[in-house]
Order: sequence, then structure tokens, then C-alpha cells
Amino acid sequence: MTSSGLMTSKYFNPAFNSAIFDGPFRIYFAQVHENIALKVYFSLQQKFPAEVEKAKNCHRAHGTNLLIMLYPSADAFQMSFEGKRQFLIEEQWGEDTLLAINGPFEDEKLHEVLEGAAHCLAQWPLPVEAHHEAPL
Repeated sequence: MTSSGLMTSKYFNPAFNSAIFDGPFRIYFAQVHENIALKVYFSLQQKFPAEVEKAKNCHRAHGTNLLIMLYPSADAFQMSFEGKRQFLIEEQWGEDTLLAINGPFEDEKLHEVLEGAAHCLAQWPLPVEAHHEAPL
């Protein structure tokens, strides 16, 4: 899906005035929550390097993205997800995976966010590599 398609989808919130784009990762957030978004981005790279490498390969092969949406408030989250109150919601959006976070969170919830992101990445198919057959 395209970025413009995302901006007109139910998932987008007008408060998302900042983003981090790096390979397969797209983190959308309100600028006041930049510190949380950066913490998610860097912690994911540190704690799940194998999953991040797989995601980069999958992104190169298929253009797949992980869209992490850090909603600015529980109300904003519920507007996009019809009143759901979970902390994390994972959904497929075309070829991409969306991980929605219900409002800014404290450090003790970071592990749950990272586990949720790693779970999303674990669902992605392995990139198809060229197979070389041995001569008979």
C-alpha cells in the first residue's frame, strides 16, 4: 500500500505529524512522542537483530513494511479501532503489517511493544533466495 493510501485510511490520525522511515520500518507518531518512537526503533534493532535482518531482506525482496502507529491518546486509538481497548493491535494492511499502539506508554511497557513488533516480523515469509542444484 502507498503512504497516501495510509493517510486516507482508518488507521491514520491527523496527530501523526512525524515519522521514522528506515527500510521496512515506518513508525508514525506525534512529534511530542518522538522520544518513545526512537526508543522503539533503536530497542527493536538491539533486542531482535535476527528478526530485523529478516525484515530488511523481506523488504528488499517484496517491499513489505512494518507500520508502527503510536497513537497520541486512547481516544485516538479507539476512533481508528472502533472502541477496542487493547494495548496492541496487529493487522494486515495489504502486503504490510500494522502494529497499533494504544497511546504513549511508560518504559515498563516497552518490552510488550518490542515483543509485538517481533511477533509481526516472525509472521513474514522468508525471502526466496536463488537455489543452486548440485550436478548429478
